Order: sequence, then structure tokens, then C-alpha cells
Amino acid sequence: MNRKTTFRLPYVLVTILVCAITYSHAQIKARITASPSQITSVCGTSNVKVVFACQDSLYFVDFSATAPQISKMNLTAPVYLPVISPDGNWIAYQTGSDAEFPSLDTPVATAWIRELAVAGTPVKVADTAYVPRFMQNTSPDTPEIVYATSVACPQQICYTGGQTLKRKIVNNVSGPAEVVCSQGSYYGGLSWDNRYLNTAWDGGPNAFMLDLQGNTGTPQPIHTMLVEKDSTDAFTTIAVGACNPSRSASRIFTNTMLYYDFSSAAITGAHCFHPILGTWGLHQLLFISRYDAQDLRVYNTPADRTLVPIDSAQGLGEAVGRSWNNPEWSNHPYYAVSGLQVTRLWYLKGSWNQISNTESIYLVDLKDSLYVKLIESTDTTNTSKSAVSFANPWVWVQVPDGFQEDTTWLKETIWQRAGLGVIDPFKPALHSMPGSVVSSHAEIVIYSPSGQKLASISNVQNSPAFIREKLHALKSGIYFVVSIGDGGERQIYRWMNVR
Repeated sequence: MNRKTTFRLPYVLVTILVCAITYSHAQIKARITASPSQITSVCGTSNVKVVFACQDSLYFVDFSATAPQISKMNLTAPVYLPVISPDGNWIAYQTGSDAEFPSLDTPVATAWIRELAVAGTPVKVADTAYVPRFMQNTSPDTPEIVYATSVACPQQICYTGGQTLKRKIVNNVSGPAEVVCSQGSYYGGLSWDNRYLNTAWDGGPNAFMLDLQGNTGTPQPIHTMLVEKDSTDAFTTIAVGACNPSRSASRIFTNTMLYYDFSSAAITGAHCFHPILGTWGLHQLLFISRYDAQDLRVYNTPADRTLVPIDSAQGLGEAVGRSWNNPEWSNHPYYAVSGLQVTRLWYLKGSWNQISNTESIYLVDLKDSLYVKLIESTDTTNTSKSAVSFANPWVWVQVPDGFQEDTTWLKETIWQRAGLGVIDPFKPALHSMPGSVVSSHAEIVIYSPSGQKLASISNVQNSPAFIREKLHALKSGIYFVVSIGDGGERQIYRWMNVR
């Protein structure tokens, strides 16, 4: 395979027109960009709520309201990391340390819970409590909070320090601490079946999952990617650093996790390439991966944010880069939320500056790869006092009564979805690429999606070379490779070319 010919999983962008909706109670320059009817068209309901941090305060939007607005919560202390309870009525959050850089263990953080409303009464969950998250499968009358007791990361291994605890809130009183994991601080929350803990951190070597029923006490690195070597096309595995872990909301695929990584630099630096994903930048892709280190879904950044090539920008605030920021899996299995960080180029006081702010918040339909922009900043200037940058969004979507999750939507790996068969990253020899399934071919044919025959060859022995040559000459798009063996056996592969 030519290394410039890559696969990439498709995504669809739902374009949302800016709605003329007021935002009383808000003290930030931002606007809502999705109407309740547009939310319903994607989620099947307008009963959707989003909460986020901005300028040390918390804000929320209830899209089921007649006139949704951005509302500021009455909280005095700087607050961080808000999450919404499974029933949509409460939030948990953190004061003290913002936990943005886990190597800093001071000041000590405190976890709280209170109503998701403008006014509310905070209830302390615990002191020395970091990244509080609701447990999912609990009664609305007794919400439970899981949290970490440390953010110290000795030798970049956070799960070796502190503990992971949980507490019930009964009648607005925090109950005694119960141990979830006696050794290790896990920040990504607990799966629906209370079996898998998740973690990853800024600067960390990987994303990890701990099977609490596995009796090993050792977390599994899950961002270990199968790639090919530049010189030989031989398969190998490379661990890629990751952060911003978020537990699975799936009731079926509970051994999965959402996160992003630090780009494909570790792969290219090892003189390798990823035959499906190609190359990508810092926080450009969202991943859903499984406990066995299989990548299941990948989501690129929305394409509605037009970028200007940096070498043609004039330093007048042109957008020259975009990336995801603070992704989180919702309470609903099919949905997630993430900020979109935009980098703008400014020429200020005789020097060039790249300034990044999270200018919008997107709802991500994980099942159908749809994106809906919920909120955006109305001030993208370089003035720090007025520019808005969103942080740590969390979305809640009403789960209908009798909901039955699709039993197949997270079953296939990205290799299978691309038509390349089953991949075991720990047994790369089992991998089969188009043309290598049988020793020789009576014919190989490349078709367009409309069925047009684009290229073919008969009685070929070196089929991978033929496929590399022909696909490299084609433009970006989807193609089908049909291989017919000497005995008449037929195999069809779905191929995606991305330039």
C-alpha cells in the first residue's frame, strides 16, 4: 500500500443556522446555534441539556425550554469540570484545583453536587476529591459520585497514586466513602455495569482501562495501534499518548472508552504509517476504543470551520487550526459532546502569535457520525478580557422509556468497517490486506461506488503492488476492490482514499 493512500472513516456534518435566541442571565459573549427542532431531528427529543465552564463560572442551556437561553449559575467560587446526573436534574463539579494539569496536586480540590438551575444549594461530596463523576446505573433519589483522591502523577503513571472512591448523596447529605479501587486514581468515570474504570492524562503515555472483575489489579493500555513500517510494510504496534478519558455510556459495550490523543507523531517518528487513518494532528480525532486495544470509531473535527493556510494568513485573526477540546461521553449511549478549539494567527506588536480558544461546543452523534453545533462565541478577537473560551462541556440527552440499544453499533473495529477483516493488534500476522488473501488471482478489479470499472488485472501474482499503484492514482473517495482467486473464490473490500 502506498503510504500516501489512506483510509479515513466518513462523518456527516449537520449544518445548523445561527438562531436568534436571547441569552439573559449570561455574562459571556456567546449565542445558541441550534433550535429545539434541530436538536430533535438528531436526538429524537429536544429534552437535551448542556453545561460548561467559562471564565471560572458555570453556564447551562436547556433545549427543551420554549426559548432556550444561556444561563449562568449562582456560584461564587471558581468552578470546574461540571457533569450532569443520569436523571438530568443535578450537576457535580469541582472547586479548588482545576485539574487541567494533573501533575499539580495543589491546591486541593473539593467535590460538590447541586441542582442544575440558576439557583441551588451546593452539597459537599468530599474534600480532597478530584474529577467527580456520577455513577450511571443508580436511583435518582440517591445519586452516587465517583472521584479520585489524587492528581499526582509520579513518573507519568497516575493510576499508581491515591484511590478511587464513591459516595452516595441521601437527603442532601454525603454518605461515607466506599472504595472502588484501593490503589490508583482513575479520572474517566465508571462504566454502566460498574466493571471498568478509565483514565488518561495530559502528558501520559496511553489511555488505560481497569477491569475490576479481572482480579489482576493492572490496567490495560488501550491506545496501542496496529501500524505498518515505512520500509517493509510489516505490521507492528505503537503506543500513543492520550488524554481526556470518558467512560462508556453503552449498556452493551461497557468495555469501551472515549478520548483523544497527541497526534500521529509517535507513529511517524517510528518510521511507520497508519493504513486507515493516515496522519493527524494534536486532538484532531476522537477515538472510541475497546479494552482489548481495538479502535472502534474515529471522529474528525467538523469541516464547517474553514481554515486559512498559515503561510497565506495576514495575521488578522484568521483561523489556521482546529482541534477537539474536552470531549465527554453523554449519559445516552449514542451521544457525546466536545468543544472545538480554534487557533487564530495574529500579528501583534511586531511578532506573530498563534492564539487558541475553544470557540464552540458540538453535540456528537457517535452512532451516525453527525455533528451539531450547540453554542458558539460571538467574540473571537485577541482581547483576553472579552474573548470567550468554553471548557469541560457535558451534555445530557433524555433516554426514552423502553430504550433498546443497537447491539451492533460498536461491534466492528475500524479495520472491519473499512472492509479489511478482523485485526488483532497482538497478533499482527493474522492481518490480511486486499490481494494477500490468496496466493494468486485470476483477476483483481477496482470499482467506483456507482459500479464503474476503473482498473483490472488478470493472472496477477503481486496483487498488493497493483492495488498500491492504481489506488494511488485515484482521487479521494470510496472504492471497492474485488479479488477473484484461481478457484473462483471472491472477496470484496471497501477502500477509502483520503488525500
